[in-house]
Amino acid sequence: MRRFIVTAVLAFAILVMLAPPGFAQAPAPKVTISGLFDQITSMGRNTYDGNLTRNSDSEWYGRTRFRPDFEFSVGRVRAVLGLEIDLAYGQMGPNDGGFPGNTSGAAGGVAATAGSPVPGCKVNENGCLDINTDVGGMIEIKWIYTEFPLTGKDSLLPFIPVETMARAGGQPFDTLAQYKLAQFANGDFAGVSAITTFTPNIKTNLAYVIIEDQLAGANRGNPSLKTGRGEDYSIIFSPEFTPTKGLDIKPLFDWIHADGQTSGTVRRNLVNFGTVGGTLNGTAARGGPLTPAAAGDPTYHENRYTIGVDARWRVGGFGLDPTLYYQWGTVDSQAFITSPGATGSKKTSADMTAFLLDVIGSYQLGPLLLEARGSYSTGNKARDNLATKIRYFQPLDTDGNYFAGGWTQFWASGVDYFNQGWATTGNYIGYDRYGRGSIAFRATYNITPALSLYGVVHTFLTAQAVDTDTGSQLAATGGAGTPARITISPKSWASGDSNYVGTEGNLGMTWRFSANTAFDLVGAYLFAGDALDASECPGQATGTTCSASAARKKSAQDAYSLAARIRLAF
Repeated sequence: MRRFIVTAVLAFAILVMLAPPGFAQAPAPKVTISGLFDQITSMGRNTYDGNLTRNSDSEWYGRTRFRPDFEFSVGRVRAVLGLEIDLAYGQMGPNDGGFPGNTSGAAGGVAATAGSPVPGCKVNENGCLDINTDVGGMIEIKWIYTEFPLTGKDSLLPFIPVETMARAGGQPFDTLAQYKLAQFANGDFAGVSAITTFTPNIKTNLAYVIIEDQLAGANRGNPSLKTGRGEDYSIIFSPEFTPTKGLDIKPLFDWIHADGQTSGTVRRNLVNFGTVGGTLNGTAARGGPLTPAAAGDPTYHENRYTIGVDARWRVGGFGLDPTLYYQWGTVDSQAFITSPGATGSKKTSADMTAFLLDVIGSYQLGPLLLEARGSYSTGNKARDNLATKIRYFQPLDTDGNYFAGGWTQFWASGVDYFNQGWATTGNYIGYDRYGRGSIAFRATYNITPALSLYGVVHTFLTAQAVDTDTGSQLAATGGAGTPARITISPKSWASGDSNYVGTEGNLGMTWRFSANTAFDLVGAYLFAGDALDASECPGQATGTTCSASAARKKSAQDAYSLAARIRLAF
């Protein structure tokens, strides 16, 4: 017994000596709250239903957003809980969207559909502030992650000498994949990430993004009743180099794997005449010909690879931000057999090849900042069978923010960031399957450090001509995704008609009139191009098909928007 006690005491003493010095005096826990309040009002005309040939859609509304982050930290370990509440001013539907009155699953009691694109509350809102403003059940969880030292001193793996900070849980993409806002990975994801610092000038970013997961047993039983969605994920690897002062280079490699049907955010859903069911991400397209499961067949795979480089260069007042990505891969779907005399359908693999080029140039001349931006992404022709070849670029997740940051008020998030999703170009970069070619110019003049005025001119083209013998509807990324263009008659998807989507002009101001508080005001006008023309079947519901002789093509009308926002950041 004495020998055992002596051995135990010696072992305890050795452990105490080996323990990191920090254990002797643990750092004090700390709680920090940061975030923002937005109060927004905006008005506009002709973009709300996704069809610019009908200009009777107009509105003027107001809303609020509360977006707090609660940070709980002890030393270098911290946990972050991010919440979000979005409420519109006034009841807009059958109820306020709160519980227990609302059991519809949609804010305001009514969900928007392609045929009836008017929801019970403003799109993306949790609910509406009705009279007396008692609205319940409105909190979204945005971030819920833990950040901790994985390698290096005082870490989980201290025997590895370089420092790695890791995150696990629901977290933001931040700059894991790129510097520029939202050309590939933006928004939030569930998974793990790690940033390793080798030297002050060399880092690596690694992330495992869990898009969809499958529980045990979900792949068993009657094929038509299976609930499994397969294992959908993405792996991001992006090193960072600073070879000289003012120059940062960030290469990217990303692999997206999806089984069966996947999120409409990750895979663009488009109408395709060669696909069973008529849409690329529909249930029938992602499974066998006989009673496919609701989420498709997990044996239908997509493997999408993206490589490229993002960079930023600053020399005095000059700035250059170039991005070039190349994408390739394959994706399986159930497609119609097109061989002469053949009928039926079979599992078919489409070849994917696309690229994206995006360049921003800037020059600061005293209080005047001049900027120019150009982007180009490849696309498919109207007559292409998307079951066999895909030529449009698909990012992982942009959260609707590609070309945001003040470059547009119509095609991505602007001052009112709930009004620009009608064509999903902020999500998928290109317009429908046709790719993109944009050029924009912006001038910002700082009258004082607190007051700035700016103007933007932005022309939107497509890489391939848009077929305007198709219909136009409100596009969306939710669920499997809703396409922007639909079939109207046998003339649809025969040939392209126009590459010119339109030109917008914006005038705005930002006034930081109080500490941490800014007032933004912007007016925008869209000169609609011929590529926004659309066809319809007169006297019939949206989405209805008719004969080629009955279909009528209508010209797109111009649109406008005016938005104001007061933002308190804390």
